[in-house]
Parts: sequence; structure tokens; C-alpha cells
Amino acid sequence: MKKVQLVTAFFLLLLTACTVLPAQAVFSAVTNTDKVKIYSEPTDSATVLAVLKRGDVVKVHTKSADGQYWEVDHKGTHGWIIFKYLSPRDPSIETKHW
Repeated sequence: MKKVQLVTAFFLLLLTACTVLPAQAVFSAVTNTDKVKIYSEPTDSATVLAVLKRGDVVKVHTKSADGQYWEVDHKGTHGWIIFKYLSPRDPSIETKHW
């Protein structure tokens, strides 16, 4: 009986976590200008980890709390890019409200 209660509690906890935690949108984006900086944190005063050229593709994970930066991966570099320097590769993705 105790095992059934533990299993039930586990599934209820899992269900709660799935409904409370936000899902992260992941999509590909492309840089729309040259000299796009990837920062270590979502601020332009952070360390610059890489500089991308126009047309480089990144994987976007989420946005910063203020909506000004997107968290990205590019060829093993993980950091933040100012959102206006990226355009979705798939035009059906609406990013204005994301």
C-alpha cells in the first residue's frame, strides 16, 4: 500500500512540475547584420564570447526577463544576443510576442 502511495505522489509531483514550469521555445534564427556579439550574460557590458557575421545560424532557447536578449547556442558557444540582430529562419515563427 505504501508503494502505491509513493508512486501516486511521484506522478502527482511530476504532473505539477510539468504544468508549472514554462516550456522553452527552441527555434533557429539567423543574424541579420555583421558583427553580432554573443555575450556571456544578457547585458552589453558582459564579456563578449564570440562575434558573428551576417547569415550565421543560432539555436534560440529563451529570452531574457526584459525581452531584449535571446539565449542562444552557436557552434559550441552559449550566450546572449540582442534580439533585434536575429531573424527567425522559419518565417511562420512569430517573435514579436514571444
